[in-house]
Amino acid sequence: MEYTYAVPLQPGDTIAVVAPSSTLAGADVTKGLVFLRSLGYELKIGKSVSAFDGYLAGPDRLRAADINDAFADDTVKAIVCLRGGYGATRILPLLDYDLIAAHPKLFVGFSDITALHTAFLQRCGFCPIHGTMVMSLGRDASEYTKEQFAYGLQHPYEARELPLPPDCSPKTLVPGAVTGPLVGGNMMLLSVLMGTPYAIDPPAGAILCLEEVGEDAYALDRMLCQFEEAGLIDRVRAIAFGEFYHCGPEEKAPYEWTVKEVLRAYAKKWGKPAVMDLPFGHGADNAWLPLGQRAGLEARLDGVRFTLL
Repeated sequence: MEYTYAVPLQPGDTIAVVAPSSTLAGADVTKGLVFLRSLGYELKIGKSVSAFDGYLAGPDRLRAADINDAFADDTVKAIVCLRGGYGATRILPLLDYDLIAAHPKLFVGFSDITALHTAFLQRCGFCPIHGTMVMSLGRDASEYTKEQFAYGLQHPYEARELPLPPDCSPKTLVPGAVTGPLVGGNMMLLSVLMGTPYAIDPPAGAILCLEEVGEDAYALDRMLCQFEEAGLIDRVRAIAFGEFYHCGPEEKAPYEWTVKEVLRAYAKKWGKPAVMDLPFGHGADNAWLPLGQRAGLEARLDGVRFTLL
C-alpha cells in the first residue's frame, strides 16, 4: 500500500494541541507548551486540553471533535497530542475518517495514541508519527528526544539512519536484513484492538515495532502469545522491540523469567529478524518514527542498523 506523507512544518506554522486520552498533568503541560513555542511555532490549543471527565480529557465527543476540527482547519499544519493514558479507543467510532484522509497532517504521539495511529494509517492512508508528546516534553524528555522531535517536524520523512542516544546499544535477537513499512506501537493498545474493526492489519512485509510500560514479564508474554495466535506475526517480516520502561523483572529469580528472556524466547520461536533496545517508548529517549514509511533493519551479531528509507 502507498501511503500519503504530510507536509513538513515551516517556522511560524501553527500546531494544534489535542488531548485524545487522559486529562492534563499540571506544570508538565505548561513546560511542554513553552518548549513548542520556543521552536518558533504558533499553537492552537484544543478544548480537550483543559477539560476533564473523570480520568478523561473531557467527554468522548469533545475529544473526537478536537481532532476532527484540527484536521479540517487549514491554518493548522501539524497536530501534537497532549499525553497518553486512556481514552483513544473510545473515540475511534467518532472520528471523521473521510475528512481526515482529505487533510493529511503530521500527527504525533505514542502510548495510548497507538489506537489513532493504527486507524489513520489503515483508514486514512497517511503516515502518522510515533513520537514524544507535550507532557513528555515538559517532564522527562532527554535532549535526544527534543532534538529528534524538533528535527522531525521539519524533516518528518527524511531518509537517514536512525540516530541513537548516548549509551544506547540495540541488540540482535535473530539475525537478518529486511526492508518494509513500519507499523505498531504500544503492545497493550495493539492487543485490546484485536477483534475490533480497528485491529492492526499490517501490509505485507512490515516491520513490527513494539514497546510497553509498567507491565510484568508474564503480561508481556500473554500479549506476545496473542499476537502470534491472532496471526499478526505471520504477516510481518521483522520485529523491532523498543523500550520496556518499568517492566520487570529485570534480574533473574527463581520461578521467574525476566522481560528480556521473554522477548528472546518469542523472537527465537518466530525465527524472523528481531532486535531489542531501540530508543522508542516511554522512557526519556523517544525516537521519531514515521509509521508507514519504509525502513531497513540490519540485525547482525555485531550490531544493529536501523535506517529510514
